[in-house]
Amino acid sequence: MIRARPLFIWLARIAVAAVFLGACIAKIRDPEAFALATHRYRLLPGELVNAVAILLPWLELTCGVALLAGPRRARAAAAFLLAGMLLVFTGAISLNLLRGIEASCGCFTTRADAAVSDGWNLLRNGALIWLSAMIFLNAWRAPARSKTS
Repeated sequence: MIRARPLFIWLARIAVAAVFLGACIAKIRDPEAFALATHRYRLLPGELVNAVAILLPWLELTCGVALLAGPRRARAAAAFLLAGMLLVFTGAISLNLLRGIEASCGCFTTRADAAVSDGWNLLRNGALIWLSAMIFLNAWRAPARSKTS
C-alpha cells in the first residue's frame, strides 16, 4: 500500500491539474463571456464580476501548472487554493440550486446555452476537493529533501 501512495498522489495531481487547466482555457479566451456566466449566478456585486472573470482563470492556470511542475511547497499552496476555490464554487452551485436559479457552472464553457448546474457538479467538486486535500497533505507533510543528498 505504501508503494501505491506516490502513484495515487501523482495521478491525483494530474487529474486536478487537468480539470483546472481545461477549465481556464475558455475563460481566458473570452473573459467577457465568463463575466456573463459569473453574473448569471447573481452572487457577486456588479463591481466584482469583471475582476473575478479576469483574475480567476489565470489563478486556475497558475495553480494547475504548480500542481504538475512546482516544487513541494508550491504544490501544497496550489492544492490549498484549488480546494478553497472548489469549496466556494460548490457553495455557489448549491445556493443557486436551492434558490431555483438555473445557471451553468461556467466551468468548461462560457456559452449561455451550456447545461445547467446540477447534483453531478456537486459530486464532481466533492471528489476534486478530496483529491486536492490529499495532494495538499502529501506535499505539506513530505520531508524536505536534503541539499547534501
